[in-house]
Amino acid sequence: MVNFKTVEKKIRKNGWYLVRVTGSHYQYKHPTNPNTITVANHGSKDLGIFVISNLEKQTGLSLRR
Repeated sequence: MVNFKTVEKKIRKNGWYLVRVTGSHYQYKHPTNPNTITVANHGSKDLGIFVISNLEKQTGLSLRR
């Protein structure tokens, strides 16, 4: 699986930027994509498969290793 740190690196590299942080939830926007995505930061724990799948659909990126 993939943890928060890995996902954050990939989405930032693709142009997503941090908008706000509420607790452990980080929200990102993209200059050309109208979506705002939310990624929960739970340290080194892996993100769930459905979370990764939804993020891939919203961003158009392949986030799995």
